Amino acid sequence: MLEDIGTDWTPIFRKFNLDPEHFEIIDDTVSIRLSQWQQSKRTDNGDRDVIDLQAWKYSARFKRISTERVPESVVAEWRDSLRTVVRPATPGLKYPNTYVMFIADPQLGKKNTGQAVENWKRGVTGHCDAIRTLIMQNRSPSAVHVAWMGDETEGVCNNYGNQPHTVELNLSKQLELDFDLRVWTLKQVAELGLPISASSVISNHGEWSRNGSKEPVTSQGDNASTHIARQVQKLFSETEAFGGPHIDWTIGDGDPAVLVNLSGVDCYFSHGYIEKGKGGSTEIRTKSAIERQILGRTDTLGNVPLWFMAHYHHFYTNEFEGRTLFGMPALEAERSSEYMLNQYGVWSKPGMLGMLVGEHTERRWSDLSVL
Repeated sequence: MLEDIGTDWTPIFRKFNLDPEHFEIIDDTVSIRLSQWQQSKRTDNGDRDVIDLQAWKYSARFKRISTERVPESVVAEWRDSLRTVVRPATPGLKYPNTYVMFIADPQLGKKNTGQAVENWKRGVTGHCDAIRTLIMQNRSPSAVHVAWMGDETEGVCNNYGNQPHTVELNLSKQLELDFDLRVWTLKQVAELGLPISASSVISNHGEWSRNGSKEPVTSQGDNASTHIARQVQKLFSETEAFGGPHIDWTIGDGDPAVLVNLSGVDCYFSHGYIEKGKGGSTEIRTKSAIERQILGRTDTLGNVPLWFMAHYHHFYTNEFEGRTLFGMPALEAERSSEYMLNQYGVWSKPGMLGMLVGEHTERRWSDLSVL
């Protein structure tokens, strides 16, 4: 009966002999119809009478749950492992350059989230070790910049129809894990004792989109990627008065990119999903998009020598007319982008890009590595 169901769909699963641990109802497809009619019936004394009859009809669409949800205990272990004690150091400053580490496309919450978490942590730890090596070589950077390049979380709905059925973490858990990892990252960087700056850009998986559309509900600035960056900014701004590190922030607010000057070099940071160009490959199309941006905004972009883009989940670099374009490798679990793998057989090793940026070389960058 309808009154037996309320908001609990357990009776629906029971009627179809399905286990709710292994199946889920697709969208809001439960339909319950009541039919009622009258029928003549002979009574015990031989007379005829009219009685009311009812029939219930149930329908629903189901989907087998094909991915294992990440247990709460595992998420708790991740959070515990991210809590470390900051031990500041005070190395000398030798060269006017900035070490940049690029955090791109971990898409936390999608298939094999645990591997994406380990990729993120391995990249940060590896680049911090690389900075320590530079310090030991008397080549200490002047500062460290952490660039969040977008798609930090997978999202849950509205961008892609399969998301509710393939994610391992719900939306709030994805955002919390992103916050935890960003805080942990800056704590690791703070141990180096160098000046810190950070940036964050909007991204497509960060959009809270309209139902049935990829357009944002409110504005492009209303984005999960930059929202979490602002929460982290608030945390460190409040702890600075109690001895926490000072961090200079550049956070996007609707425009596809942010411009940041690092050791005298203007740098363009963007997730790369809005800028559109023409060409036969990702690299050529992105180069074309950059040239269009320069034509349209020559006053602000004409002299920018370094361009950093994510979104395409593989490392590449392209030099042209005194500029250098860098495409970011992704931190997502290896071969977890099933669409690209199934459609085109395309995949790339996960990793985190890092390099020195500054006027110390003619190309304005050096010591590039993917860890």
